[in-house]
Amino acid sequence: MSGVGFSNANADTRSQLQDKLAQLNSQINQLSSNVSSLRQQGASLKNEISIYDSQISASELEIQAKNTEIADTNLQIDDLQTQIERRQQEIVENRKILSDLIVQLNELDANTFLTMTLGSDDFSAFLDQVQYNQSVNEQVYNLVQRIRDVKAKLESQQADLKAQLVRLTELAEELQQNQDSLNDQRDGRQNLLDQTQGQETKYQKALASSQNQQADVLKEIQDLDAAAGPAGSKSISVSKGVLAYPMDGIMTQGYGNTGFTSLGYTFHNGIDIAAPAGKPIYAAADGTVVKCDTGETAYGNWCAIKHSITTKSGARQVVTLYGHMRKFVMSTGQTVKRGDLVGYEGNTGNTSRLLYGPDRGYHLHFSVFDASGFKITPGAYPKVYGPYSVPNGYTYNPLDFLGK
Repeated sequence: MSGVGFSNANADTRSQLQDKLAQLNSQINQLSSNVSSLRQQGASLKNEISIYDSQISASELEIQAKNTEIADTNLQIDDLQTQIERRQQEIVENRKILSDLIVQLNELDANTFLTMTLGSDDFSAFLDQVQYNQSVNEQVYNLVQRIRDVKAKLESQQADLKAQLVRLTELAEELQQNQDSLNDQRDGRQNLLDQTQGQETKYQKALASSQNQQADVLKEIQDLDAAAGPAGSKSISVSKGVLAYPMDGIMTQGYGNTGFTSLGYTFHNGIDIAAPAGKPIYAAADGTVVKCDTGETAYGNWCAIKHSITTKSGARQVVTLYGHMRKFVMSTGQTVKRGDLVGYEGNTGNTSRLLYGPDRGYHLHFSVFDASGFKITPGAYPKVYGPYSVPNGYTYNPLDFLGK
């Protein structure tokens, strides 16, 4: 952080907090890997409970990690406030010295060189007077420069403080999302046990029923996208990194024919990134929000953002989709910057059916559509699921665009 010198005590405490945070993140990553591995296994009640247990443990660690980050951020804020007070006092003191020097200069300026020359019988004394005059001028100049430097550092620290206060607010919101998601997961685990009464046969029957209910909606998404043109019929050539990864996590399903035919579709129009519930999701590039909407099926809580990106053949427009969020914070028509907060990871929509199998759960669905022909179509099954809408169009493989 620019212009900040932390106290020894705070520096030691921050070092301990950073070590703790690193350990927590390591444990969270291990649990996320466990969940990813479990999702590759067959659907069973035991497996589903294991996924819930790992997700709950990861969420509990995320809460500890957020509290650790909040403690670290508060230390940074304390140190910044101390530094700002010192800079402000330094400016006050230097201005007082500058005021005294200006008074001396005014007194010296009252005696012109001619007066000094005529009034001095000793040429050496005259030179001493001239040198003293120059010395005072140099002191004034140096002091003015110092005040400018201190003021610049003060402004930098004030900007840092403002940023840290914003970050503290973000962390508090993320902590709340983590806590709410943890409660949801605990409720989900209990509902699963209540519905199946702990019996594998009842689990398999309920799972089959749930998947059958979703099959029509999943096919609806696939058919709407296919209407925009067959896969591979359009091309776009971009450099990696033109879009940023919207969320840190583990990719649990790629783009295209991924083999998830049991879910009622053969083509996956984006990628799935899984992480502990409540993870922040960020805009992949500068753009404008086309629409944000909610629903009990399809993409659940989602946002679509239009971007103008640079390709090897010139500027092109694409639309990024962020699906299954627990909560979104953007609104239709809003202008966004790359890295702005879009919302928080969840399992709304298709993933929120009572039983979703080990291949589902908390994740972000991320798609990249060609802006030409992109549409938002009312869902075909509102009597079953309530009102919902389906963003659709021609899609590209997000991995061709993404980079850190």
